[in-house]
Amino acid sequence: MFDVLVVGAGLGGLSAALKARESGASVALISKNAPFRSNSSMASGGINAALGSIESDSPSLHAIDTLKSGAGLGEIETVKILCEAAPSIALELDALGAGFNRAENGKIAQRSFGGSGKKRACYVQDRTGAALAQAALKACNESGVKMLHGYFLLKLLIENNRVVGVCALKNANSEVLAIGAKSVALAGGGYAGIYCGHTTNPLSSNGDTIAVAFRAGLRLVNMEFVQFHPTGLLGSGELVSEAARSEGGFLTFENGERFTDEMQTRDKLSRAIERETQSGRKVYIDARRLGKAFLESRLPNFCKAAAAKLGLDPSTDLIPIAPSAHYTMGGIEVDKSARTAIKGLFACGECAYNGVHGANRMGGNSLLEAAVFGKIAGENAAVFAKKAKAIAIDKIAQDTIAIEQKKIDRVIEGESRFNINALQKSLGKKLIAKLGVFRDANGLKDALEYAEYLQTLVGGLACVDKSRSNNVELTMILEFLNALEIAEVSALAALRRKESRGAHFREDYPLSSDRFQKNSYVSRKSDGFYSVEFLQTRSLAWYIDKLRRALSV
Repeated sequence: MFDVLVVGAGLGGLSAALKARESGASVALISKNAPFRSNSSMASGGINAALGSIESDSPSLHAIDTLKSGAGLGEIETVKILCEAAPSIALELDALGAGFNRAENGKIAQRSFGGSGKKRACYVQDRTGAALAQAALKACNESGVKMLHGYFLLKLLIENNRVVGVCALKNANSEVLAIGAKSVALAGGGYAGIYCGHTTNPLSSNGDTIAVAFRAGLRLVNMEFVQFHPTGLLGSGELVSEAARSEGGFLTFENGERFTDEMQTRDKLSRAIERETQSGRKVYIDARRLGKAFLESRLPNFCKAAAAKLGLDPSTDLIPIAPSAHYTMGGIEVDKSARTAIKGLFACGECAYNGVHGANRMGGNSLLEAAVFGKIAGENAAVFAKKAKAIAIDKIAQDTIAIEQKKIDRVIEGESRFNINALQKSLGKKLIAKLGVFRDANGLKDALEYAEYLQTLVGGLACVDKSRSNNVELTMILEFLNALEIAEVSALAALRRKESRGAHFREDYPLSSDRFQKNSYVSRKSDGFYSVEFLQTRSLAWYIDKLRRALSV
């Protein structure tokens, strides 16, 4: 039994655990993988903060840029919280040992990101996420957070609409167990990993915590909005950081001709590149003019990835790219304090929807959201835990463990009739084609029906390897089951949103519509079916006007 239990070891989870521990709570953090396999650790380019190191800036200008990127669905209150907290968060992370690059004046260096009107992204070469996660992990270990890696979340334990712990699979021996807690913070990341073979994310970023929360009765918001990074390495989807463009790399055809503005928002840039690739023209990043020394000092991961995946050298070769599923704006419904509709349950980072990103995240805001709202989730979880009484979970845990263990045993011991790798790839191929950069009704119906068809095969998914010790195949199957549910929800929400907005582009509805200037909410009904409803939000003009008034701009 812990005061606070955090699920997820990315920057959001680490920030939540650290803040809860600093608040005096006993804290445990569980994750299915080691911390440096999180999506946060793979984030490359930077973290936004209006420090004004390079040029004049302010939190209000940062907020206006963020709202513009959100295409009318950003929430004023959470955007204001995010942008006002950003400078102090950047300085806190630097003090923890993030090691941000420095400008000539000794201040934290900053560079431009797409959609941003200022140079406000603080960075550590092109491995910012890994540096921040490492610093936060070190702080968690030193503060006494109990780190439990290799635990796969299966179910939330709930009593009278209050969370009392979780049910998890211990990977080391395939045993199902319960962990009690007065409050729980979910920080398990997004779901772009469901686009297997066409994503910058690890395949484990498949929305596990989102699926678990959905099955517990929580609503999911704006699941149709999937951001495609304009520059994934062709053939693998591996990320080429926006830093490659902000540092001076061009987007060109094979003849060296530039064809678009490299620093426009990611949705517009992805569509520009996708149109060219669909017409049969390859698109490249041309960074040759930057020189080998500069590239290796400022963009070392770009150089390593190009060499490892394509056998190319950015200092001498054009690097072929294509849009790749990168970030998911949708997630678990939470308020500005990271609270869900279940008492004692909080959510933060990419698995949560708090309205910061709206319909399209601005580059440099993902790590920031994880750090800011991770801290908020951890603090509020600790406050809840201090006031709450511990609830004995023996009975509810015993029943749940028995049910979940039976499911795990069936997957391990059953007859394997399908190849899990092949099914993951087939889902990814279908989603990138039908639920990708460009969408239409027929394609979305196809994606939805394909996910439903794959659901009919899950009874034949079982492990070839019958080992109960760190069975990777078992984890892959459990992830795939969650991925199918997430894919269905995302495709259904996209089908119902009959307009184009932000990262969601419908070729059959190419314009934005006032009718759909609303958030989509998907609920899971008792009969297993899903319902979708759209609830009114304010206009972008209204938001910007209110923001200017609130911040005296």
